[in-house]
Amino acid sequence: MRKPSRQLIDQQEGPFFLALGGAGEIGANLYIYGSQGYWLAVDCGQGFRATPGGETQTVVPDLKALEDNGINIQALLITHAHEDHIGALPWLSKKLNCPIYASPFSRALIEKKLESSNHQPSLQTIRPLVTYSFGPFKAEWIPVTHSIPEAHGIYLQAAGRTLYHTGDWKLDAEPLVGHKTAVARLQEIGQQGLDLVIGDSTNAPNPGHSASEASVKDNLYQVIQKLPNRVLVTCFASNVARLSSLGKIAQMTGRQLVVLGFSMEKFIRLGRQLNYLDDFPTLIPARDLGYLPRQEQMILCTGSQGEPRAALARLAAGSHPHLELEAEDQVIFSSKTIPGNEDAVARLHAQLTTRKIDITTEANAPIHASGHPYQDEIRQLYTWLKPKHLLAMHGEYRHQSEHCQLAKTLDINARVPEEGDIYDLSALPRLVAKVHSGRLLVQGQQLLPLRENT
Repeated sequence: MRKPSRQLIDQQEGPFFLALGGAGEIGANLYIYGSQGYWLAVDCGQGFRATPGGETQTVVPDLKALEDNGINIQALLITHAHEDHIGALPWLSKKLNCPIYASPFSRALIEKKLESSNHQPSLQTIRPLVTYSFGPFKAEWIPVTHSIPEAHGIYLQAAGRTLYHTGDWKLDAEPLVGHKTAVARLQEIGQQGLDLVIGDSTNAPNPGHSASEASVKDNLYQVIQKLPNRVLVTCFASNVARLSSLGKIAQMTGRQLVVLGFSMEKFIRLGRQLNYLDDFPTLIPARDLGYLPRQEQMILCTGSQGEPRAALARLAAGSHPHLELEAEDQVIFSSKTIPGNEDAVARLHAQLTTRKIDITTEANAPIHASGHPYQDEIRQLYTWLKPKHLLAMHGEYRHQSEHCQLAKTLDINARVPEEGDIYDLSALPRLVAKVHSGRLLVQGQQLLPLRENT
């Protein structure tokens, strides 16, 4: 496949689409849209790689394709604040060198992430359901339900074409925290005519409907209220709804709440500041754990993915400064294992088991709900939007392929792009060029080459 021409980069209307992350994997999301020489990016996330020894490395997208082809990003639009969508900013924001547009919650997290960076980009706060202009593009952030507050899809218009970039989403009638999906606006977009969806494929192989956060809260309560000893719960720190539920469960079961882990403390603090955790209970300092009866303790801790420096890993190793686990304590994993982290999580489970710690996971009880849509939810969205075409993104190839098969049953033309593919979206999506894609390894404050895809 030939490289893009200067005319494509600088003049042609397109619009064009390019994934430099998030295609063929879960993580490192970075999507590029171009028209008439104007290029914008959606999200800028980190990913993970497992080493042969089972360690997990952090990686970010390689921007060499932009440099080699003279593609200058004019604006970065953020769908939501998960690490696989904003985690690369400390390393890549200087190279992108453009304003960043995000919701208040996402902006606050980005500011925190960049406060020690040597580059401070312009951060602009968006309002949902308001149309913004970026060169030949118009963009509108559409509220959707996900496992973090203020998640959005982005509705793009350029060169007479209409596109909907789903971001991460699900349909949850009881999300507990944050807004619900803006169904009426999605239906309106479908009635006006939508050319193409660039869609989340994470759970496309899964039949049915994802669980609601309300049901997870009820199930966690049923598990925790029966336990006689110390209870530790680990989950994704960014899942503010889950944190809210766990705070309420601590109160309902008469347990004092302690938080171990910087990232969880950060999200609780931000949730309170932005009124998402108004009724969260007062936390007990970790240093006071020794004064609390074991059966009155409930501890929220980081480390659900087996991260070696997280609180749970240190507890499992017996090296945490504030707590020594005891036999028959209970650790609850209210999370799923991200692909690539299986070995690290298995090692963590083995360490806990060796210490005679009881473990509960979603394999034992329905104590986790995905933030991504199952097949019934995807069908419902496409019934509202009525898209003509789909580019299946955000997933490994099997997820993308299943997504396409589902779309075709709804008479939607569907394709599986690879990273580095440039698609012309002016009519039937058409592969017109290919550029370099790859990953850079985060090592301290440095980025090192990892591998080449092309």
